[in-house]
Amino acid sequence: MNPVVEVSHLRKRFRLPLDKSSTLKYRVTHLRSSSRYSDLVALNDVSFDIPSGQFLGIAGPNGCGKSTLLKILCRIYKADSGYARVNGEFSAFLELGVGFNPELTARENIFLGGAMLGLTRAQLRDKVDEVLAFAELEDFAEQKLKNFSSGMQVRLAFSVAILGQTDLLVMDEVLAVGDASFQEKCFDTFNRYKREGKTIVLVSHNLGSLEEYCDRVLLLNHGAIVADGPATEVTGIYHRMVADHALAAERDLTTGVVHGDPNRTQTPAIEFTSAALLNGSGQNTRRFDTGTPLTIDMELLVHRDVGDFVCGMAIRRADGLLLAGTNTLMDNVSIPRHFPGDKVSVRYTIDSLPLLAGGYIVQVSVHHPAGTPVYDWVAPAASFRVNDMGGHLGLLEMRGRWEVEQEADVPTGAVRPILR
Repeated sequence: MNPVVEVSHLRKRFRLPLDKSSTLKYRVTHLRSSSRYSDLVALNDVSFDIPSGQFLGIAGPNGCGKSTLLKILCRIYKADSGYARVNGEFSAFLELGVGFNPELTARENIFLGGAMLGLTRAQLRDKVDEVLAFAELEDFAEQKLKNFSSGMQVRLAFSVAILGQTDLLVMDEVLAVGDASFQEKCFDTFNRYKREGKTIVLVSHNLGSLEEYCDRVLLLNHGAIVADGPATEVTGIYHRMVADHALAAERDLTTGVVHGDPNRTQTPAIEFTSAALLNGSGQNTRRFDTGTPLTIDMELLVHRDVGDFVCGMAIRRADGLLLAGTNTLMDNVSIPRHFPGDKVSVRYTIDSLPLLAGGYIVQVSVHHPAGTPVYDWVAPAASFRVNDMGGHLGLLEMRGRWEVEQEADVPTGAVRPILR
């Protein structure tokens, strides 16, 4: 059986003007000028197939070629070389409001959008109320689309897009505007399509949704496929790619710390002068293995007497997800009063790092025991990468233990096998 989608050695290039020579006014007033362009390769030698009934996710950073790929699949763009073939009918939802007329009512736009999907007026007449109910717009059926909020428009557009009895449903960030309850409706529809054996292609930056609903994910970067496989594996690769980028862009902390408020006009009462990460041997490093010790070594300088104070830390994934946070007050550790000019060393040690492979950042803060004022905070204070040789999935090493017990009826006199 042929796959629903066949893409082979696809390449798409755009020419970007470097000046205004593309306008008639500029050409008339600058007769001797020549047009200058730069080439942007949006897709470069992209090949993949999508079998019938598969829920495919496409992920990647902005500008990696995701939307260009979908527009070629939907025959909006023409490839420079290679081909993209859809074996069957498709329904597409690529941009909010495309194909709708803002001067028409919601009901009229349903007929307009349905006609573009190949449905007759008689077929649509029986489905209008169903579409309005799904979009939760029964009370706005006779209102012009231009008066709708973006959320109302996306609900209507999606509800129309799923009208077509097609072999392929193509969606580009369909969940970016809809509220939580409507997103659940969307995924209920996706699940129904899967049960019916239809094929879905979803582009999304919501990696959690891709992991939960997609059978397979393609990861694009700079116009090329860099990973193709099960959703959890590919999104894990994407997380590590984001982390590597963040670490490469981060300032080398040996030159000092980057304080959270770069525009502060006066020296804080207490400030961080350094923050380093130490391994089990006390060496300064930014590479750790899962299960090894990690120490956050912080140095503070007291400028004014503020009495007792609290030092805190947090670890975040490179994309900002908070993984853990604590402070000396929570852990019943007191930092007594210090006087101007005093240097204070504070260390927080993790005996066995539970994090799995990826890139992470550390934030530190120092504040009054009541929570405010915050004297100083550093974000990020340090960054590090974790290597996991065990190949476990996710963020954390659970330190779990497997046990297998087997009971079997053994005839009298027989030797019971021993499981090892």
